[in-house]
Order: sequence, then C-alpha cells, then structure tokens
Amino acid sequence: MRYLKRAALALLLLIWIAPAASVGALALSGSDPMLLADLSRADFQFDYVPQANSNYALYIFSADGGSVEAHAELLEGGEVIAEGEGYGELFSMWLVAGETYTVRVHGSGNALIEVARDTLSRCFSQPLEARENEPSQKMIAHAYDAHWYSFRAEETGMLMLTCVPGEADSEAAPALRAMLFDDGGALVARFEELPGGACMLRAVTEAGRNYYLRVSAPAGETGYYFLNLHRPEERGLEALQFSRAAYSLAAGSEMQMEQQIQGDALLWVSENPEIALALPDGRILGLRPGQTRITAYGMHSEASCTVNVEYVALEGLEIAGEAIRLSVGDDADVIVEFTPGDASDQRLRYRVEDPRIASVSRDGVIRGLQSGETTLTVADVRGSVSASVQVIVTPAVRKYRALLVSEQNYPFEENTVRTGSATSAQAIATLLETAQFEGASFVTRSREDLSKAELIAELRSAFRGATPQDVSLLYITCHGSYAGGMSFLELSDGSSISARDLERELRSIPGTVVVFIDSCGSGGAIGAASEYENFARGVTGAFSGASIRGSKYKVIASAGLDQDSYRIAFNAEANAGEMATVFARALCDGAGWDLDRNARGTMGADQNYDGSITLNELYQYMSGRVNWYLENASSLTGQSYRQSVQVYPEGDPFVIFTRELE
Repeated sequence: MRYLKRAALALLLLIWIAPAASVGALALSGSDPMLLADLSRADFQFDYVPQANSNYALYIFSADGGSVEAHAELLEGGEVIAEGEGYGELFSMWLVAGETYTVRVHGSGNALIEVARDTLSRCFSQPLEARENEPSQKMIAHAYDAHWYSFRAEETGMLMLTCVPGEADSEAAPALRAMLFDDGGALVARFEELPGGACMLRAVTEAGRNYYLRVSAPAGETGYYFLNLHRPEERGLEALQFSRAAYSLAAGSEMQMEQQIQGDALLWVSENPEIALALPDGRILGLRPGQTRITAYGMHSEASCTVNVEYVALEGLEIAGEAIRLSVGDDADVIVEFTPGDASDQRLRYRVEDPRIASVSRDGVIRGLQSGETTLTVADVRGSVSASVQVIVTPAVRKYRALLVSEQNYPFEENTVRTGSATSAQAIATLLETAQFEGASFVTRSREDLSKAELIAELRSAFRGATPQDVSLLYITCHGSYAGGMSFLELSDGSSISARDLERELRSIPGTVVVFIDSCGSGGAIGAASEYENFARGVTGAFSGASIRGSKYKVIASAGLDQDSYRIAFNAEANAGEMATVFARALCDGAGWDLDRNARGTMGADQNYDGSITLNELYQYMSGRVNWYLENASSLTGQSYRQSVQVYPEGDPFVIFTRELE
C-alpha cells in the first residue's frame, strides 16, 4: 500500500485584539493587529485569539525613527510561554486556534507592536517582492489581513507609493492604509488618506537600500487593491494643471483625462466614485448623473477639476439581424444597438411572445425550448422605445464536450512526477479537434493536477447544459489502485476518488457519457480483471453496474483491476514531452493522430473504412496496439510487461469518433 503525505492547507490568520487594563493609545482603528505604544510612559498589554493553528511572531518597530528597547512576554493562562527583548522580531511561537493569549510589553521608546502570522506575505521577515514602476494587484481576502512587501530602491530621491482599492467593475472597495519602513524596522513614512479608500505616501529613498511596505484595511473590509511604486522620470517633476476647471460626459460613457492635464499624473481619485469612477490609467467612467471632483496626484503636486455627469435620453433601439436562429437547448445573446450610443440609461426588458418556444433571461440571453417560431420584444425600462425580432428554433443538434485531466505532479517521496501524463492528455485533446460529427465537433478543456474537489467542480462545469442527445467524454490519466472491490484514482494532492464516487458524479449528466480511465487497476471500474475468468470473484464495477440502469456509459479502461498501466518513450533519455502512456498512444493511433509527429495519421481502428470508429472497433484495435508497444519494450529490456485494455459494454456499435475521409 502506498502511503501519501497530505499537504496541509495554509489558513489565514484573523487576530482579535482586546485592550487590557494597562493599555496605551492605539494608532489604528478597528482590529488591525498593529498598535502604537509609548513604552517610556506605560507598560502595554493586550489579549488576542488566533483563528488558526500556526506559528506567530511578535515584532517591535520604531514609530518615529528613534531608539526603541522592549521586553515582551507571551502568556497562556497566566504562565509565560515565550519571551524576548530588544527590537524587531522578539520571539515566535506555535499557537492554537481559539485559545486566549496575553502579550505584555515594557521598555522605552515610541513603538509599533505587531502580532503576525509567520508565513509568506504576512510578516516583516517574509515579505512579497515589489518593484518600482511595476504595478501589481492583490486581494485582501480576510478581515484585518495585512500584506508585507519589500523592494530595493533603484535611485536616491523621491518615491511615491499609491494604493487604490477595488476593480473598475467591483463594488469591493477597502479603505487602505500603507506604512513604509526601512531595513532596520523604523517607520519612514505614513499614508495620506484619499477619497474612495485610496491612500498614498511619499518618501525619500537611498539607492541600493531595502525598504519594507505594509498594506492593510484596518476597518476590516476585503477586496482587491492595486499597488504601485512610482519612480517618475524628470517630466514627472512638472507641476500638474488641467486645461479646464470643469468637464462634462454622459452617464455610461468615458473620458481619457490624461489628454486634459499637463504634467505626469501618477494617481487619479474621484471624490464620489458612485457618480464617476477614476481608473488607474486616467480614464473617467460616468456612472450616473451628478457632479464629482477628480484629483490627479503627481510626485510633488496635485490638481483637481470638476466632472459633471449628464443624462442623455434614449431615442431608439434596434436588434441586430433579421432573425435569431438557434436549436433546442442552445443559447444566444441578443445584440441591441442604442440611439444615441451614449444614452445614459441602457437598462432593458426582454419578452418572448410564446414562452413554450423560447425563454429569455434578464440580461438578454435567449434559449430555444422546442421547435417553432415566436417573437422577441426588447424595450427600455420606461417602455418609451422598443424593437422586435423573429425567433426561429430548430430541433436539437447533438453536442460533444470533453474534459481531459492529467495528474502529473504528486507529493510522494518516490515517483513525484508522473512523466508523460500531460503529454498524453494534450495529444488526445488535439486528436478530438479533428473529429467531425455532421458539422459538430468536440468542445474540449484540459486540466492538470486537480484535487478531488477541483475534479468534481470541473466535471460539473465542463458538462453543464448537457441534454439527452449530447455526448460527454472524460479522459483521466493518473496513478491508480484497486482495493476492497473498487478502483481508486489517486490525485495530485494526495487525495483519491473511487470509481463509485466518480460514477455518482457523472450519473447526473444527461445523454451518453464516454469514460477513458488511464491508470493502474482501472479495470476495476467495470469489474474487469486481466483474464475474464477471474471475473468470477464477484466484482461489480461502478460503471457496469450503473449501466444496467440506463446504458448511458461507454467505458474503456487501460488495464485490468490487477494490472499496472504503463508509460513509454522510444529512447532512454526521453524527456516529459516525449513520454506518453501506452493507452494514449494506442487511442491516438486508432483514431488517426500521430502523437510523436503531432500530425494526422491513419485511423487504424476503422475496420470497415467508413470514416467512423465504434466503441467496439476502438477497443479491439487498442487491445492489440497496447500490447504491441509493450512487446517491443520487453524485447529491449528483457522484462515482461502485460496490460489488458478493458471495455464496457462489449461489442457496442456506438460511434465514438468520426472524421471526413480524405
């Protein structure tokens, strides 16, 4: 039995700070775990409760650049369990989630005290890397998270840092705070608060010296933010000045303000972002009628202007195309053109005359429900203007979807990399692109190194919307095993999924489900040993048992339940790009794809040369082809290899692959 090391999930820390009786003044509001304490005036004490089992460190920084000396103790139940003295990191300790701990600090100097999870990005000693003039985006995912960054100053001179919350289309807008420290842990510059939750700071840096930046949202908000360290060119020193004092734009339109200002603006901020939103590149988006003030910030100056967002009335609507044509089960976007194009209120309502023929969503996606014709009408929310178009729904067309999963990187002490897995899946993906079924083709997606939860999520996403006439194909190549009457697929994070659980997930997919399992012991999924007489052991496969209920599954497994499944290359020095499973090679050979040349080949499994390959034809071909590869390998190594491809149902005439004859 193979024992797996399971990777522990990294949990984020949320610290609750409760002032004790002798607490000094707090520098930041809320529960941001960085506190200001004048140690020369009073001792400092606070309690906190970690929300995850992890290692934590206590840091002491200088709040004013002066000297700080401190002695700190960590107590649990009144007993000291850790202590340290001096400056910087005083101690670290493994703490238990939900337990209450107390920190006591005394000493001298004006200090900033922080309790931080001792892990990447969360503490002074393990910062993320930042670079000058290279914007980055990061998310505050949990309340009161703080992020630490480090960077090396490229020049001596003024540096301007900007931190802007949210995305252009996001309502998440944390109120951000930033603090800059030198490499000795002394505070160099503190943030300047700006409208809309943004902040900035300016500081003089020395070339070649390291600096540390702390970004937080002390009020507990979460969301994305944009960070940039601006080191402008000489033109950036020019004073900012708008060409006019006021500008106008229509609600729903945008204006590029960089064309309206003299000087190099490094940050744009809107006083009322719900009226007009300022983007990092200087574009202003008019959202709703009203007035706001836009401020541009440069290295040494700033300038403001007024922006009036005006209402533009809608005069007309037109639906693109003479008619909307779609099949039963298909969706189509309704494309609407507005007159004028910058009309302020572009909200629409949609209605179909016969809801039995088609349905339409609030955002204008129409779906065919049954064959027939109806009329779609689009109107503005006030009902003042409208447009109509004919909708023609034809019978359903079979759709083909494929999910290809390769598990290549494992947490095992041995066989860490399952070389050839990704190559095998990619070859089959390319093969499927050549298939044609009366004008339809496979829509494929490839995924690598999934956990069990990720695999289930991908299955649900890839085959969402399948109907009874559709075909859904799953190929998975991974480590596998057979135990207790069941095949198991071992996934890259050390977890596994049984063939029974996989079948239960696929059971909800309407239509035909084709499953290719490329792993050791995979035949157990259909109750197949390497020799059929061994089936008398009474094994019931997950898919063959389920097939009795509906015959929806078409399954080919790479090996018997008691066999290994091999990978092969044609030289001893083969790299990952040259190795593939013998199962994938045989499948590609049978369906007409040369894996090594990455080009079309002869469809070896097409026994009657009609351009179509049935499940039975593919199985018959692959059974021989797999062992042809292994016999060649045996002749070179002197070892014996055997791998028996398995199929369910036997003799099935279902057409699994077709392509136009050349």
